[in-house]
Amino acid sequence: MLKNKYIIIALDGAAGSGKSTTATALCKKYKYIHVDTGLHYRAVSLHLLNLNINPESTPEYLLSSPLILSSKLDEFSAQLFVDGIHYPKSDLRNERMNREVSYYARLPEVRALLLEYQRSLPDFCKGLGFFGIIMDGRDIGSVILPDADLKIYLHADLQVRQKRRLSDGEHDSISARDQIDSTRKIAPLTCPEDALSLDTGKLPLDQVLHLISLKIASLS
Repeated sequence: MLKNKYIIIALDGAAGSGKSTTATALCKKYKYIHVDTGLHYRAVSLHLLNLNINPESTPEYLLSSPLILSSKLDEFSAQLFVDGIHYPKSDLRNERMNREVSYYARLPEVRALLLEYQRSLPDFCKGLGFFGIIMDGRDIGSVILPDADLKIYLHADLQVRQKRRLSDGEHDSISARDQIDSTRKIAPLTCPEDALSLDTGKLPLDQVLHLISLKIASLS
C-alpha cells in the first residue's frame, strides 16, 4: 500500500459502467477518498429546482446569486453541501433527477461552478490525512484533473449497463444518457488517450481491481 505518495486518480465512464462500485472498493483498500461528481451535478440541479430556477434561467441566476459549495467528510466519501444543504442520495438518484440533471449539467455556468470546486478537492482530501483520492465522472481525466497520476476509463456493452441500472432500481434510458454525455459541446464523455481502459462487462470486479492495483503499485 502506498503511504508516502498522495495519489490522484481520475475515473471516467458512462452510466452503468461500474465507476462507483470500483471506486468504493479501491477506497476501502487504499484508504482513499471517493468523490462522485455525478452527485455534484444532481445536487446543484436539485437545489436550483427547489428554488424554482429552470435551466433557461440558471445562467442569469448564477451570475447574480452564486451558489456556495463546501465539503464534509463521510467515512471514505467527500460530501457536497450546496448553500449549506446536503442532499441525500435518495433525493438525487431517482427518476425525476435522472430526467432533469442533463439539462443543467450541460450548462457552461454550472460546469464552471463545479470545475473550480472539484479541482479543490484533492487538496481538501490530502489535508484530512488520506493517501489519495478517486474522483469519478464523465470528464475527470480530460477536463477536471488532466494531470492526475492515474487515469482509468470503464466501459461496457449497452445491454450490460442497462441491466445494472435496472438492478439498482433506476429506469432511465442509458442510450439517451450516452447520447447527451458524448455529444454535448462542453466536456463531452471521452476516453483520455493515456487512460487505462477496462471493459467491466467482460472483466469481473476482482480482475478490474487487480489491474488497477497493478497500476497504483507502479506509481511508487
